[in-house]
Amino acid sequence: MKRSIIYFVVFTYLLAFGGIKIANAKGDINSLVPDKSLPIVKKSLNIAMFLPLSYDRISELDFTKFNIEDKKRLKYRCFEYITFYEGARIALDKLEKEGYSVSLYVYDVGEEDVAEMNKVLQNPEMKTMDLLIPLVFHNCFNAAADFALKNSIPIINPMSPNPTIVENNPFVFKIQPSTVADVETTVRYIKNKFTSPNIILLFTPKEKLVMEMYQRAIERENWTWSGIDFNKYQNRIFEKIDTKKENIYISIVDKGNQQLNEAYANTLLMKLNNNKGLPPINLIAQYDWLDYPSLDLKLIQKFNFHFTLSYLNDYTNQNFVEFVKEYRKHFRQEPDKIYAALGYDIMMYFVPAMQHKGNSFITEPNEDRTKVMINSFYFDRKDPKDGWQNRRTVVYKISDYKIISVGR
Repeated sequence: MKRSIIYFVVFTYLLAFGGIKIANAKGDINSLVPDKSLPIVKKSLNIAMFLPLSYDRISELDFTKFNIEDKKRLKYRCFEYITFYEGARIALDKLEKEGYSVSLYVYDVGEEDVAEMNKVLQNPEMKTMDLLIPLVFHNCFNAAADFALKNSIPIINPMSPNPTIVENNPFVFKIQPSTVADVETTVRYIKNKFTSPNIILLFTPKEKLVMEMYQRAIERENWTWSGIDFNKYQNRIFEKIDTKKENIYISIVDKGNQQLNEAYANTLLMKLNNNKGLPPINLIAQYDWLDYPSLDLKLIQKFNFHFTLSYLNDYTNQNFVEFVKEYRKHFRQEPDKIYAALGYDIMMYFVPAMQHKGNSFITEPNEDRTKVMINSFYFDRKDPKDGWQNRRTVVYKISDYKIISVGR
């Protein structure tokens, strides 16, 4: 049932691509003719994409009350992840024009439907795949990763922050940067933008490991710094201010839920605002703060709020602006917050890199694709027996009430 429905839904969503062919889980969606002048080691790729599309429930949709943003999680779940495919499709359309050859197989697999994942993995064509992209939850991904390991097929995890997914599987590529990458990017930004930083690190015992990461990174730079346990010493957070240096508060406090984190964010901002004798302050904290309705945006602006994030609809990024133009052209709407751009970048990186490098890709995956990607990747691993971790993330800043990218 699911596979027969795929024809209908993909056709509905991708009419804008005109003559581009789309196929169900049994066949390829596109055969592209490579430019023989390109230095392509592997002339064509077979890619399997596993998405929780819920196409078997499409008959339940009531299009007379269509409101995806309000209801998609409850009623229109088949639209939740389709933007990942749409972003990937835009990339493949571009790559086709450059001469790359890809056959993309799309499978409808539930986020946690391990039985369905295992069933799909038994299909004869699966062993012919060059790349697997499961946008699913932990257990489902593990099933696909085990298959990838047994059959020596690279596999991408687009969304998980869990660093353990790369362990003991050299074929895994983890896209979401780890905490280590966030720390490295933040420290690199400070090094590039500030001449004499004085860093005040706010934490609680729960964040001890992250605090120690920052400690090692900061001490390597020989910067002035102090760590303050906010639970114990929240009334002493100004004691280490140095009026002769550039003062940077880095908050890694996580109270465990949104309500408590929102209360903490308000408390910190009010403390900073009530101290009228402070020199200029730069505050680095979590992106989630911008979603807290009670926060005063004037204070966010006043204290030069920064955060790190791997993906954001950043209209100061020209590559993202060009992507949005294509997305609007084909789908007549704005892309979502992350899935569309992520699907685009994964294809724009992996298709050329794998075709250029061939069998050497799995041991030497890095290739500079900065000029054509929204956010580029750089992969690293600690041990040859483990998979690859993307270490690229972006520092954003609130400036004139706008979010701008300021460092990578």
